[in-house]
Amino acid sequence: MAFQGKKLMDDPDDAVTDFIEGLVETYPALHYLDGFPQIKVVLCSDISTDKVAVISGGGSGHEPAHAGFVGEGMLSAAICGDVFTSPPVDSILAGIRAVTGPKGCLLIVKNYTGDRLNFGLAAEQAKSEGYKVEIVIVGDDCALPPPRGIAGRRGLAGTILVHKVAGAAAEAGLPLADVAAEAKYASEMVGTMGVALSVCTLPGQLTSDRLGPGKMELGLGIHGEPGAAVVDLLPVDPVVSHVLQQILSKDTQYVPITRGSRVVVMINGLGATPIMELMIASGKTVPKLQVEHGLAVDRVYTGSFMTSLDMAGFSISIMKADEVILRRLDAPTKAPYWPVSVEGDRPPTKLPVPIPTSCSRKNDEGSNRPQELSVQGRILEAAIEAAANAIINIKDCLNEWDGKVGDGDCGSTLFRGAAAIVEDMRNYYPLNDAAETINEIGSSVERVMGGTSGIIYSIFCKAAYAKLKENNLPFVESRQWADALEASITAISFRLVDLIYIPDQRLAAGDEPTTAFFLSSEAALSGAESTKNMQAQAGRSSYISPEILASVPDPGAMAVATWYRAAALAVKDKYQT
Repeated sequence: MAFQGKKLMDDPDDAVTDFIEGLVETYPALHYLDGFPQIKVVLCSDISTDKVAVISGGGSGHEPAHAGFVGEGMLSAAICGDVFTSPPVDSILAGIRAVTGPKGCLLIVKNYTGDRLNFGLAAEQAKSEGYKVEIVIVGDDCALPPPRGIAGRRGLAGTILVHKVAGAAAEAGLPLADVAAEAKYASEMVGTMGVALSVCTLPGQLTSDRLGPGKMELGLGIHGEPGAAVVDLLPVDPVVSHVLQQILSKDTQYVPITRGSRVVVMINGLGATPIMELMIASGKTVPKLQVEHGLAVDRVYTGSFMTSLDMAGFSISIMKADEVILRRLDAPTKAPYWPVSVEGDRPPTKLPVPIPTSCSRKNDEGSNRPQELSVQGRILEAAIEAAANAIINIKDCLNEWDGKVGDGDCGSTLFRGAAAIVEDMRNYYPLNDAAETINEIGSSVERVMGGTSGIIYSIFCKAAYAKLKENNLPFVESRQWADALEASITAISFRLVDLIYIPDQRLAAGDEPTTAFFLSSEAALSGAESTKNMQAQAGRSSYISPEILASVPDPGAMAVATWYRAAALAVKDKYQT
């Protein structure tokens, strides 16, 4: 069902004008041309007409393209149309006049009908006024099979690489014919394909419902136009494999890249894709190019370069590289959105930097797990396994609760700790030594969990270990377990009274230890459920309204109660059998 899109703007009709005003306020070297806002041209403040000018542009909505790539060593000017609308001839002609000197100018145009017509007509008019003008059309789309007929292939994010090559060539002082030749060559060396999880929403318009839940689109354009196929949502690894196969297909031969070629890669966000997901895509792309396709990856650029408003997704561009192209890409530029920190050669492989060996475990290479478990060892193993599996089983429930009162990852964080405990226990926990086993649990948690929960549980285990080591007895009695539990809770400054003192009270009253343990677990569960009526004093939940907090119990408290009760039941069952 379509609904009104949410945008942080005033009048949707003024979106491009307001964007340009913010851009030039942010970057002092950028200015807009007189005649603004009717004429939307962004150019360098220190215009130099003693070199070839490089001009590009098109419809807005692809930011930072094109205005974000204006600067010495890249574009001389960017002509901005309305959202997804080619700029008018008058604006393009004004930009040509403003930055073009005796050496002429190169227009780099993405292959869309409106752009070709408007930039083409402006070029002809400029020529009639005596300007030297050349045009290079970029059509790097590899999603759709040939032949493409009159329309040809769409211009996508690979255009940014062409901008950089042309801008560096112009900055090096080359004549117009050579700058145009290098740009044209670069445009023929690059191929791009995009994938999206959502369709973009134009300012003031309804959000499209073309892509339903659980669907993604392959090979769509940068204006939200339908792609080659709509498929079920896939993990990033097979998506990257499909995109690379399309770009490097021997059947289409869109790019002259073969095994052994040197390439540069651009992973481009489409507007609403977190940098984490873009880096994940990069991490999948580079090894596949090297291992599966036999290519030497010389440069990798990851970020948002040519977006599609708020579209979620990414595109991959691959350009065949040689020494000239690499020199142009590495040349300095003052364009604010070119990733200047990526210059230089890449090593063929990247090996992890070794970390110092931990001395916390007595025998990292062997196993500390006893060949035969004592009675206490078997009981401890059952309790640990039951507690860990209980947390594993309620992962989604904890995440759901935490999504309402926190950041939604409580279950996932505790799941990592519980899974590590189960795995590590099988390999090296010294289960016949209760104190050392608790210490190892703390090490497992500390290694994988992180966050507030990780450090709390680590402190919890270290305090219990210290208390148990005070006695240094081969068999830990129920009284000593209760003391260790109390020491742990005190160490992390929690006041879970039911959890601490019920075991003490029941033991003091003469209850059998497993009964005391079980009754305290029931009290712990009741206490955790009562957190619905409490106002958080610290952590993310302290910022949540009492009405929302009252709808769910505290996830961390429920997790404690869950593993504690599971351990109690396991101990009770073990003693009974």
